[in-house]
Amino acid sequence: MKSFMDVLSRYQLGLVFIALFAGFVVPQWFLLFNPYNGFFLQVIMFATGLRLDFQEFYRELKDWRMMLLANSMMLVILPFLVTIPLKLFAPEWILPFVIAAAMPTGLTAPAVITILGGRTSIAILVAVSTSVLAPIFVPLMLNVLVGSTVAIDTVGMMLNIAYVVILPLALAAALQWKLGKKKVDRAEVPIRLANIMAFVLVIASVTAGSASAPGATADNFYGIGTDGLIITILMTVFWLGIAWLAASIMAWRNQVDRLTVAFCLIYMNTTLGIWVADTYFRETLIAPKLVAIFVATTLILPVFKFFMPKEKRRGFRRVFSVEQT
Repeated sequence: MKSFMDVLSRYQLGLVFIALFAGFVVPQWFLLFNPYNGFFLQVIMFATGLRLDFQEFYRELKDWRMMLLANSMMLVILPFLVTIPLKLFAPEWILPFVIAAAMPTGLTAPAVITILGGRTSIAILVAVSTSVLAPIFVPLMLNVLVGSTVAIDTVGMMLNIAYVVILPLALAAALQWKLGKKKVDRAEVPIRLANIMAFVLVIASVTAGSASAPGATADNFYGIGTDGLIITILMTVFWLGIAWLAASIMAWRNQVDRLTVAFCLIYMNTTLGIWVADTYFRETLIAPKLVAIFVATTLILPVFKFFMPKEKRRGFRRVFSVEQT
């Protein structure tokens, strides 16, 4: 069963495209799941939280400078910086990139960075701390950067994100503390299955909801086009450069630690971004753009392996054997 889960995880991007296509072609099959996307996100956060080693989080808390830099860059500075070039040549991409860049680090970042040879404890610190702060900063940044063009319920968004992110994370931490990490790890297969199935259902139901919105057609829904692909690639490289420069500031940490922080600044919480887009910006039909950003940032992850110590690296294929949600 574990090998089957590895296969599902390795071809997760394929599942994403299938869910995207199915949600648009037969939206009636998945629209009934749309009201439960908040619950699906809670399942993902809970399942992923169960697999975190919270002891590593506590051990890294002492480096407050690194945590301050990583959180301010991930939640405040990065979403602001990505708007600068987009205002000049692709304003229609500002909203999806601001949503993507404002997201906290994905909770599966520690698993992926371990495979790449980075510092697991730092990835846990950044992933957990940015997730805890997300209910405050994500709505504020969206209100500041796109609030003039799109109406945003800032307080409502804060409460909703706290409900779907912090609550399941707290429950996961409490259950792990009660049962012990080893007992939780015995249920790895059903936990991973719940994670990836909930993720696929979110993609399909969000797509179905967007496809059923007024004005949605095949042309304007999938109309990313060649220009859109070029924009996605260029902005992803720009995003990577920002992350690299930000991590380079941490002269008091070694190269592996700095690379780990840079990785965390690229590795966004995709599911939360898609849920925010569907809940608050469905009429903008930006689901395909967010998926394109998710694919681009996922495909760039193995680049970090070339800069990690050789003795710590593991296979590229294993990077894609983690549910990247």
